Amino acid sequence: MKLQGRLQSGRGGSSKRALSRRLRSLTGIVILLTSCHDVLGQARKSTEYDLKAAYVYNFGKFVRWPASVVSAAGEFPLCVLGRNPFGPSLDNTVKGESIEGKSLSVRYMSSVSEANGCRILFVSESEEHRIESILAEVGKRPMLTVSDIPDFVDRGGDIEFVNVGEKIRFKVNRAAAEKSGLTLSSDLLKVAISVKNNGHSGE
Repeated sequence: MKLQGRLQSGRGGSSKRALSRRLRSLTGIVILLTSCHDVLGQARKSTEYDLKAAYVYNFGKFVRWPASVVSAAGEFPLCVLGRNPFGPSLDNTVKGESIEGKSLSVRYMSSVSEANGCRILFVSESEEHRIESILAEVGKRPMLTVSDIPDFVDRGGDIEFVNVGEKIRFKVNRAAAEKSGLTLSSDLLKVAISVKNNGHSGE
């Protein structure tokens, strides 16, 4: 309702269009939250990683990066470190899409040393044995880290997928994101099941 009110009262075509885009992005997150059910118990058109691919893409709309990153030329890379759990889902999800006017691309890598320039880094479960060293290397870069490795946010990651019953939800480590120079939208924080701030989690 608040977003709709601001949209109605905003002045100027450009501000109305910006708010309209933000409202559509928020609607996308809400739809994901309400539709991500029964993925663990029954065969559905959307598999678990189809849904996670959609989440990863939408996360990019709710992060503000440092000005130096935003102004840099090039694409908007979503990166997967380790064994690819998405199959073709992530590529299919971002095909033809853009964020901040930049075309999305997907990169797959076996070493964190290849992650330069990534905007979002998904860390596969295959990398759990070296998660501390990965996060230590990328922790100060303006890069959103996402994973479904257990306790990912407690170990210093930014966003962790968790299964709640038969739904896919996520936790957020706001302090870790801010340490990397990222600002997470309040709209994103509102739909997280927990938010970690300076060592403390709030449900």
